[in-house]
Formats: sequence, structure tokens, C-alpha cells
Amino acid sequence: MGITVIGITHPGQVGVLPGGTNVLVLADDGTFADEFLETDLRAHQLVVHAHGRGSAFFGVADKARELGADRVLFGGVHDTAASLVTGEDPVLVLGVRPPGGPIACNAAFLEALADWPRPASAYRGDVDHWLAQNALRHGLRVELVSWLMEPTVPMRRKLTA
Repeated sequence: MGITVIGITHPGQVGVLPGGTNVLVLADDGTFADEFLETDLRAHQLVVHAHGRGSAFFGVADKARELGADRVLFGGVHDTAASLVTGEDPVLVLGVRPPGGPIACNAAFLEALADWPRPASAYRGDVDHWLAQNALRHGLRVELVSWLMEPTVPMRRKLTA
């Protein structure tokens, strides 16, 4: 596995890191940047400026594309989501645990995402719905994965247009 970009909005979200090269990207308004950069998390660490969930996701996704990442895991690292975003076909995995579960995607999805116009509404908290709507509109694979508060037994559901 190549580069995995793991997007977080708080240093406490860093969990067990997957194998390979990991880049942790903190997306926040600067509140936790010093704490994050001063802590050795055994991965490359970057900070992007963001306000809100959508802005944070796009900041992480854009940085991942710039780095040539193979996959993005945002808002929580879960083995199930990571295992679903492999391969060459674009795939988006959305966690359905409120409020706004993890988002994962592969490099092919990042390429498609780069071509979609982003309205201001996509930068707010409802980025999950915007991503799913656009992915389905373009015939891309979308997987919904739900977890209990701890990801013990995932349930999967595939969405189709």
C-alpha cells in the first residue's frame, strides 16, 4: 500500500494507523495545530486551515491529491472503510454513524472529485450527502458502512443510481 492520508479534526482522533506510509492531516481553525505538531504520532503530520466538516474534508482531500495518496480516511480510521477503498475504480465509503461518520475514498475518486464544482453548501456540515449525490450522478460506487460506537461488526450497503 502506498500513501494513506488520514484526515482528523482533533488530535484525539488518531487511532491505530494502517500499514504503509501515513500522512496525518489536521483540518481545523488553528485551535489544535500546536498540540498536533508537537506530538510524535509516528507519521508525517500536516495542518490545513478549515471551518466546518465540509471545509475540513475538502482540505484533506485536496492535500491527499497533491501528495498522490492512494486513499483518504477522514474522521476516523476503521479497517472496514480502509479495505473498501482499494482498487482502480473510484469508490466512496461513507460511515452512517451520526453526526457525520467517517469518509473514505481512493485515488480514482479524488480525481473525479477534483472535476466537480463545489457550491458553498458543500463546505458546510452536509458534505456527506453532497459527495454521495455527485458520486451516484456520475455512476461511481458508494458504500455505506455503519458501526456501533466501537467498530466491532460493520454492516454494509451499496448505493446505486
